[in-house]
Amino acid sequence: MVYDARHALEHPEVAGWALGSLDPDDVAAFEQHLQTCEQCRGEVAEFTPVARSLALAAPAVEPPVGLDRKVVAAVQHAALAESAAVSAVPEAPATTSQADVKPGPTLKAHRWWHLHWTNPLLSALAAAAVTAAAFLGATLFQSAPALAATFTLRPPPGQVGSATAVARSVTGGYQIKIDLKHLAKLGPGQFYECVYVGQGGRELVSGGTFLTSNGIVTMQSAANPSEFRIIQIRREQPGVDVQHAPVVLTGVADTHS
Repeated sequence: MVYDARHALEHPEVAGWALGSLDPDDVAAFEQHLQTCEQCRGEVAEFTPVARSLALAAPAVEPPVGLDRKVVAAVQHAALAESAAVSAVPEAPATTSQADVKPGPTLKAHRWWHLHWTNPLLSALAAAAVTAAAFLGATLFQSAPALAATFTLRPPPGQVGSATAVARSVTGGYQIKIDLKHLAKLGPGQFYECVYVGQGGRELVSGGTFLTSNGIVTMQSAANPSEFRIIQIRREQPGVDVQHAPVVLTGVADTHS
């Protein structure tokens, strides 16, 4: 779905609806709006699994004391070293008299780095740049995700559609790629949700929501297929709890060591 910034500003209640924080009057008005707004339905389908996964988020952890100062100090040290190296490069013989020579910029450059990198905003940017570089390095050089399970999904008797799914272990959980075939067409405001089912069928964990009836969708969940061995595709609509949404496809995990 193409993001429409103007539309998002006009309808900020999308995130509130997914989080369940809207007032009852706003809920009723927004549900009525969803019947005719495809853009909002798409945004709801994207926000809903994120809102539900908040309960599975890891607790907040404080960074080590002094980490920000160490990062900024490292950046300052590198900048000053580079500036000193530039200053040490021999210059061409002067063609003007000593009286015409103006003070060079070397000391100013050192002072500039000292003043500006102690600015809180630029300090934060420096720390963010170091963090981003570390993240990109880990992402680019990590090995391919390990295969965790495969699924063959079939519909209840009398219904249409099928799918195959592959779950792989990735950082922070499990990525699942589902190849959908001929699911029933969705009604106004409806969407599909991938759900992992725990033992006894009482514990449900969302794998994500989507709108397509044919093709491949890729999602991520914290649910381990070795423990949540059943995967379901449910047809949902705003205001209806996932536990009461009809199941359109079901499959059992064939796990891999």
